[in-house]
Amino acid sequence: MTPEQRIFTERSDAVSRTAMIGALVNFVLSLIKVLAGIYGHSQALVADGLHSLSDLLSDILVLVAGRQAAQAPDSDHPYGHARYETVATLVLGFLLIAVAIGIGWDAVKRLFAPAELLQPGALALSATLVSIGVKEWLYWWTLGYARRVRSDLLRANAWHHRSDAISSIVVLIGILGTLAGLPYLDAIAAVIVAMMIARIAWELGWNATNELVDTGLESARLDEVKETIRSVGGVRSIHMLRTRRSGG
Repeated sequence: MTPEQRIFTERSDAVSRTAMIGALVNFVLSLIKVLAGIYGHSQALVADGLHSLSDLLSDILVLVAGRQAAQAPDSDHPYGHARYETVATLVLGFLLIAVAIGIGWDAVKRLFAPAELLQPGALALSATLVSIGVKEWLYWWTLGYARRVRSDLLRANAWHHRSDAISSIVVLIGILGTLAGLPYLDAIAAVIVAMMIARIAWELGWNATNELVDTGLESARLDEVKETIRSVGGVRSIHMLRTRRSGG
């Protein structure tokens, strides 16, 4: 096996392993948080459970799009299949926006109807603490593989796990505040989680759209490319440098 083939195999194995483990963990976590949120009377925890479900979709996206994008160019796709990953990312962005709107709308309605505000209990508090610990571990574990195989796709997925841990911390604050006698905090925490999901969706969708319309690299990256070209022996000047992205 050549060094290039070995690197490709290691990268493919890392993507598959982290995506499958991440999907399993996120499925269990989303189920626990949604059920604990329902029976523990925490709207914010239910919203956080749906956020974990979005991480599950992200893991499935990484697994499917990663395998599809890794295919070699063919007669129908002479430039390769890397943008399958980009299209899938854009679709995920739209799904996350829809989830954020639903969560935010329901939370705002409860804020204007005090009788409908929920009172979280110990079950919701325990599930939130478990979520924070598990998602933080999943972040560092996935990031370790991303660094090992130098994969931006895995690095992005690791930060998606970290965003879920951060949203769980927001939920924890909301639950603790409600238990302390501030019933509005749980609904407010749900709104904040919805805004975090919307922000992630916007970033995913914006970056994917920029790639699909062939937006060039930012100036800092262009400078790096130019410096690399100038370092080649015999090169005197650079003319008509054009760039675009294609998947990872």
